[in-house]
Amino acid sequence: MDSSKLVVVRSYATTGEAVIGQTLLESNGVPCELLNELSSDVLPVQSELLPVRLVVNEVDARRAEEILSAAFDQEEFDKESVKRRRKP
Repeated sequence: MDSSKLVVVRSYATTGEAVIGQTLLESNGVPCELLNELSSDVLPVQSELLPVRLVVNEVDARRAEEILSAAFDQEEFDKESVKRRRKP
């Protein structure tokens, strides 16, 4: 990941939430990194002061926002889950 121009696309209170965002972006081909994830684990009380930040290259910021803003369709997820469980 080119670190010349990094942009914070999301801030999270916990490392767990941040890792979900990171995984979502990486699985869609957007390189990203987490900042402050260790501080959040060591000092969880101060999550407001040291949020875990998800950063991407400036050129990937728009795509990252689109991916992270996409709505999760629970009904579609449930239907696909049922289909996959029925397969032998």
